[in-house]
Amino acid sequence: MNKTLFTAVGLFIGLSIFGISSIFSPSTAQKKYVSQWEYAAITFTSIPYYSENQAVIIGVANVCYLQQSGCRNEEAKAEVIYAKILQDYRLENTSSSKNLAYSRAKELAYTKAVAKLGAEGWEIVGQPSVNFDVYIPDNQGNYYIGQTNKEVKPNVYFKRLAQ
Repeated sequence: MNKTLFTAVGLFIGLSIFGISSIFSPSTAQKKYVSQWEYAAITFTSIPYYSENQAVIIGVANVCYLQQSGCRNEEAKAEVIYAKILQDYRLENTSSSKNLAYSRAKELAYTKAVAKLGAEGWEIVGQPSVNFDVYIPDNQGNYYIGQTNKEVKPNVYFKRLAQ
């Protein structure tokens, strides 16, 4: 009797453990789960509206969220007040000053796009090639602006785990 009781209790415990472990162990589909990634890229910056007497210059950075159906585009916009650029850097109203303001607006839009992606959990996949102007003050408080080549920049790619 004792032997039969021990066998029955052992069999009951064994089946209980097997049943509990099968409930809490991951299924085959769960075991085969692989991390899914989302990708995004800042593809370009631009000044969408040019005019001769522009008081506010708007810069735009295009963010492309890469999807199987193609690119879902979103813009990050930034505004630069042209008179403030002239005042801050003690510049005359020239085409060079206007180009500087255009560059500032594009750079500000670019930094806003990077900051937005970072706040949403995206991380930069590679080191971006970003060139910013160099400001060198002289003795009178004026600035000499050494501009870098901003004509062509590579796309900057980001990734994050799919949500």
